[in-house]
Amino acid sequence: MNIREIQPQLLTHFEKLLQADKLSHAYLFVGGFGAYDMAIWLSQAIFCQEAERPCGKCRICELVAQDEFTDLHVIRPDGQSIKVDQIRELLMTIETTGFESTKKAVIIRDSEKMGLNAANALLKTIEEPDSEIYIFLLAENENLLLPTIQSRVQKVVFPKNVQFLEAFIQNQGIDISQAHLLAEITESTDEALKILQSDWFNNACQPLMIWSNKAQDAPEDAFLALQSLSLLFASKAEQEKAFEALLVLFNSAGARKYTEKTFKAQRMWRANVRFQSCLESILL
Repeated sequence: MNIREIQPQLLTHFEKLLQADKLSHAYLFVGGFGAYDMAIWLSQAIFCQEAERPCGKCRICELVAQDEFTDLHVIRPDGQSIKVDQIRELLMTIETTGFESTKKAVIIRDSEKMGLNAANALLKTIEEPDSEIYIFLLAENENLLLPTIQSRVQKVVFPKNVQFLEAFIQNQGIDISQAHLLAEITESTDEALKILQSDWFNNACQPLMIWSNKAQDAPEDAFLALQSLSLLFASKAEQEKAFEALLVLFNSAGARKYTEKTFKAQRMWRANVRFQSCLESILL
């Protein structure tokens, strides 16, 4: 993604910090919309040796963009978590002299998935960093990170750019109404692509939109369509998206009563009430 298009204000903010040589040593980027792209752009700026940095064209910038630069270290979850051994290995690596630079950069994706031991292992480096180390923690849910880590980093929120996301989805060959709905219920282009590549969204989006209209205009017909509709959302993740989509659809239609009922139905579902029964409650 072009970070200048999706987060222009944040990019301007960081450009000013770079010009003033005031980039902090540790950041927490909250939200997935362009956070990784910004971390890569900043890493390019840290290592690039051109007058206007990052130039985006030199050998170093290209290696950083491909996650192949030796002094950039990107950590990702190993399975469902980031394990303490991953962080210990990282710390051993960054304690040595850089291969191509005196500087080092670390990007930890899904940093909220660090276990307690892994987070504590990283904490000392954040508290007492080498002056040449820059750390970027990326998290969707900052509340899952240790408060001690949160208090020692600069937090930057990456708001979702709905207009950009909607245009991106349309470019995948999706019609405008479905693109708008998917843009509202996803937080990144990666998440949108993942959903688009699954059969359930292609099969369920249009029926769900039709059902939301029936719920308001012809509740009897909506009742008749409930069973077949509920079968289109097999997994918990798909059902969660169904509720999010209904909230968007009812809210867009100004149907406050149905929006409130959907909130209640979603709470019932999270309390392990059957999905179809929760949909029925919206119509009662």
